[in-house]
Amino acid sequence: METNPREPPVDTTEQLSVPMIQLPLWPAHRRAAPNALFRSALFPALNFRQGRPFLKNQRIASVGGISVLFTGESFDQSDLDVYLELLNLAREHPLGTECSFSAHGMLKLISRQTGYSDHKWLHSVLVRLSGGVVDITDHKKRYFGTLIGGGFKDEATKHYCIHINPEFAILFGYGMWSTIDREQRRALHRSVTAKALHVYYATHAPPGPHKFDTLAVLAGLNNPNRRQQRLTLIKAHRRLADKEIGFLTRFEHNGDTITVYLNPTPSQARHIARRATKCGRTRSRRRARDSVDGGPSKAPPGTPTG
Repeated sequence: METNPREPPVDTTEQLSVPMIQLPLWPAHRRAAPNALFRSALFPALNFRQGRPFLKNQRIASVGGISVLFTGESFDQSDLDVYLELLNLAREHPLGTECSFSAHGMLKLISRQTGYSDHKWLHSVLVRLSGGVVDITDHKKRYFGTLIGGGFKDEATKHYCIHINPEFAILFGYGMWSTIDREQRRALHRSVTAKALHVYYATHAPPGPHKFDTLAVLAGLNNPNRRQQRLTLIKAHRRLADKEIGFLTRFEHNGDTITVYLNPTPSQARHIARRATKCGRTRSRRRARDSVDGGPSKAPPGTPTG
């Protein structure tokens, strides 16, 4: 194909360049992820002793406003342990650049042993995270791709280099992400249901009442026995309320509903205070309006009141 010699050559450098995007710099004692990961069953509270199912464009349970489709080998909460540490490493660099770590160091970060089988397990997690494809929509913002973009391992030194896709940052946009206390999650060890509830509740300030059935679905529990499922959830809430963990001050369950009371983080406390102030101003304006109108309006006699 011939080009017009009078036309200047097209410079594709600027067109193909991608702006360097960096994740928010959350505190060192916190771990963070998009709400779409914390408010869905993408990392279910399951132990796959009989092998992990392979899903094909499977819709994953999530809260309203979030849609998650997944293709690949199923994840679990131990995969999330690793992924949270990878995101924590990646936050210090522009997305798309390599982040390096040692297998030994990563295993220590997530409180795992460091023997041969543990190194083998870690490699399987990284392969799984780089192979599973997510299609996530959070309030009109959509990301489709893998959670990590593959990587490189030096078999001699046991060091890895991985990178996170820059486009993944869209799920952190507009405040659509939350942080958790790293030490609380580590202290939960292998209490996988408590871990799933921990990240879910961390996205609320404060959480409202929840149905047991709703929590079971969002935690990815697959026990068909609803009584056993309920007992599993209550046990997990007790663990979160333990003094060792300190995530919940207390919880109450009545019938099919459970209500939790958080020890709020500083940011959650500020959010609660702002909301309380806003509600107080609304009530003050309503009282002022009622006093001007001669009191609150009343329905005519015989009018249904709902």
